[in-house]
Amino acid sequence: MEDHVLYFRDCGVFGLCEVVDSLLELADSGVYKDLMCAFRMETTKVPERVFTLDELMEVPFLRLSRKYLHFGGFLTAIMNRSLVNAKSFTYIYEMIAYVSVLFSGSVKSWDEGVDVFFGGLDERLVFALEDFDNVDFEELPEPTPEYFKLLKNIRWSSKEDKLIYDRLIDFTYELTKNIFDYPDFNYTLGWMSNYRVMQDLFVQILAACNAVNDDRVEIVASDVIIAYKTFLKLVRTDVRKYKAIPERIRNIEGYTPPKDQGFLICRKCGSYYKLKSGESADDFEDVCDCGGHLVYQESI
Repeated sequence: MEDHVLYFRDCGVFGLCEVVDSLLELADSGVYKDLMCAFRMETTKVPERVFTLDELMEVPFLRLSRKYLHFGGFLTAIMNRSLVNAKSFTYIYEMIAYVSVLFSGSVKSWDEGVDVFFGGLDERLVFALEDFDNVDFEELPEPTPEYFKLLKNIRWSSKEDKLIYDRLIDFTYELTKNIFDYPDFNYTLGWMSNYRVMQDLFVQILAACNAVNDDRVEIVASDVIIAYKTFLKLVRTDVRKYKAIPERIRNIEGYTPPKDQGFLICRKCGSYYKLKSGESADDFEDVCDCGGHLVYQESI
């Protein structure tokens, strides 16, 4: 893989070498292999329960994508030339799930699956991209039909911009083969191929979202760079901290909400902080500004 700089040297795209180096670092650290193994483990399990269509329609993005995007599939892609469709949009949730499994080391439980769909990380990724972990959820825009109508019409700006995406796909393919010591064709054609398709479309969806966020309906090379940076940051983030938003799970039966949705109260001065959706008491220091000890309580 030492020739990667030569492979990309003529592209002249700002941030591209940083992305390539970060992909190499991800592979060298073993995290990339662990992520793919998490994919394999999660996709081969027997689920304890699956979401009903009505339950999934409680997710704003899934409801809007189903209504305003083409459904998906091979024929739909050919006939409508849609880069983003309702089926591929679900890869956002799949990637979140695989990263969750990566950090837990075991297949996700039913409750963790609820967190994946209703924890708001999907909206953080779509609207904030590589800043998903720094944005205040309440400051994100509301998902709208207009947003998905723009996504439906998204296109590549030029062949040169699409070439950057294609080259990075080729590069990550070589990475995956190198990680698993160049397995035979039958091996790569199976679960590894499925993983690659999922990751490639996940990146393409984020690139499309970055374009729409910038009021464009054409994807340029810089959108691809931002999408990859978002992916690279996501796989190093313990996404389990994004818990289901209470207002969104009222119609989901069988979910046990975490106890972390409450208050941090100072024993010394009596001041308190109400945890926001997706926050956990473990995310904070246990010392108040006054020097007192903070304790967690479900209510004041």
